[in-house]
Amino acid sequence: MFIIDLLVALFFGMIIVSVVSRAFGTRGPWDSYLLFFLVVSLFAWAGGVWLVPFGPVYWGIGWLPIVFMGILVSLLLTAASPRTRRLRMKSKEKDTTNQESRAFVDAIFWILIICLLIFGFGHYAR
Repeated sequence: MFIIDLLVALFFGMIIVSVVSRAFGTRGPWDSYLLFFLVVSLFAWAGGVWLVPFGPVYWGIGWLPIVFMGILVSLLLTAASPRTRRLRMKSKEKDTTNQESRAFVDAIFWILIICLLIFGFGHYAR
């Protein structure tokens, strides 16, 4: 059951990220398709297994919670994303506050990923 849930979430995460990225011209707040895909897929997986299954059930999986969670998270992340590509700063214009801010955002990102994995695996452990 675990593998099928995860594969379904990854499949729908890939579809949702590609559609949202092309429709809104963004690659997520981290300016990376891979990270955008990872976060949307993990949210879809964790939310999909914790929500009460509704809609059609195939292979013992309620697919609609996974799809709805993926769409909701992708739209929220798209709203927080820049619409145009950021201008790259020259190396001498970068300062330490920008690097400290980036390190903080990266730490929050990895904490989010770890929490999503704990929530997802926690469903199967209970």
